[in-house]
Amino acid sequence: MINVDDMAKIQPSWILASLGHCLVCVDQEGRVNYANAAAIELSGHDSADGLSLAEFLPFKVAGGEYLFADVLDGNGADIADCRVSLPHVSDTQYFITTRRIVDDGGAVVGCSLSVHEDTAILVHYGDGESHLDPLTELMGRQEFERRLENLVNDASASSRTHALLYIDIDQFKLINDTSGHGAGDNLIKCIADILQKELFIGDMLCRLGGDEFGVLLSNMHTFEARSVANRLIKAVRRMPFVWSGISHKASISIGVVLIDEHTQDRESVMSQADVAMYSAKEDGRGRVHVYDINDKKLSRLHDDMDWVHRINKALAADDFCLVTERILPLVDEHNRTTIYNELLVRMRYNGEVLRPGQFMPAAERFGLMPQIDRWVIKYFFNYLQRNPELNSRNVMYSINISGQSLCQESFLEFVYRCLRRGNVNPEIICFEITETVAITNFAVVTRFIHRVHELGGKFALDDFGTGMSSFGYLQELPVDFVKIDGLFVHDMDKNPVHEAMVRSINDISHVLGKRTIAEFVERQAVLDQLQALGVDYAQGYLHGRPTDLVDLSPTDV
Repeated sequence: MINVDDMAKIQPSWILASLGHCLVCVDQEGRVNYANAAAIELSGHDSADGLSLAEFLPFKVAGGEYLFADVLDGNGADIADCRVSLPHVSDTQYFITTRRIVDDGGAVVGCSLSVHEDTAILVHYGDGESHLDPLTELMGRQEFERRLENLVNDASASSRTHALLYIDIDQFKLINDTSGHGAGDNLIKCIADILQKELFIGDMLCRLGGDEFGVLLSNMHTFEARSVANRLIKAVRRMPFVWSGISHKASISIGVVLIDEHTQDRESVMSQADVAMYSAKEDGRGRVHVYDINDKKLSRLHDDMDWVHRINKALAADDFCLVTERILPLVDEHNRTTIYNELLVRMRYNGEVLRPGQFMPAAERFGLMPQIDRWVIKYFFNYLQRNPELNSRNVMYSINISGQSLCQESFLEFVYRCLRRGNVNPEIICFEITETVAITNFAVVTRFIHRVHELGGKFALDDFGTGMSSFGYLQELPVDFVKIDGLFVHDMDKNPVHEAMVRSINDISHVLGKRTIAEFVERQAVLDQLQALGVDYAQGYLHGRPTDLVDLSPTDV
């Protein structure tokens, strides 16, 4: 860490020399009396000693050579963002900004020039059309990736370092879902404008897609890139955003990656930036996180994000499958001819069939559960359509729904639409949600249960007993089944406290008119005890492992 005493030792000339962009100072005769390292490199000369500006950097503008007489004579104005070119760099254009240098008496004694590469030039491809994002009019992803690859190659071939900022709008989906796509599009445009105004000429801003942006910073070190990122976050935070009379607080999260000689390729930079951005979100949103290969948290996050790519690939290729686990009736008055199964999802990967514990944590962490839930429902309803005789048999299937799905209005409508189809009998369908999800989303869950009941479907409350307010909420939730958490069931024959919990849950559920299912039943002694207590159903490996459902591909629902 640099303290105040150390800062006092830093010379201004050192700071000027370290700047990533070109800085040149000329005297009143147009002779160069200062040029930093970036300017000397651009010029192609070994030094600027004794050279005029026209000799050192012979900038051209439309109509001829660029002259600074108007600036130096004291009567002209400073020039801002004039696009120029250099004869010896034929494929690049630059922006140049000039500022007059005056002495204490106000007399013009020279001029400073700041030069940036022009990254805002439209690129035309073979079809003759400019590839700009139609919503924001920013550079498109294709050109962004080309520029990024150029920076990676440049860093590999030189000692220069660059930076990538990966930007994501916080809680964008919430604004989109609650206020409509018009609000979301408007927010993207407003933030694009703010970002553009805060960046310097030479910094490339692009909309990568959805609510994500990318910024490329040439000749930039980590601390400088972090400073730019923090400036962008503050600017967006100050931005007022009102839609339909409702004021929203906008914020962005930014992942920063340094591009240097150790950078492997464009794909690795994007992957690292993605991980850093998600880490910024996990740290509380509205933050900056700089990628560090030695950061153990980022390493774990990187592993999870690898699973995200695998899950998305599996969703696209229908590389999931369903298995069923039997739920056995225990009480005589229940119809023992009913075949009651819970549907469990598995994922195929590299010739293996993976259990939920291997891919579900990443799916939950990165919001992929609604897609998996939709896949399960599509898959199973296709199964029922191809086996219509199941609709008339005495069967019932239980389908798990995540809390992420329940919070989506579109998902609830999707389920309701599926149940209303004439070739599917809703009475054989039972949806399961965990107790924690039900309590956290009480109003949404209650409304969903009522809509399912309207069509004849059923509902089960899973993992019951672990919540702090379990019994208080149970009487308010109109579920049909209560599944007693396996934590209490698996050793209840040896643990009197767990036996008392199972007894209490079973008794109160029956008083409320709900049937009970004990989970994790793996030994006969536990099954005997459950029957003695009057628990309605048992589920577990005592009566067999999960078995495959017929392998069919889902159709559109």
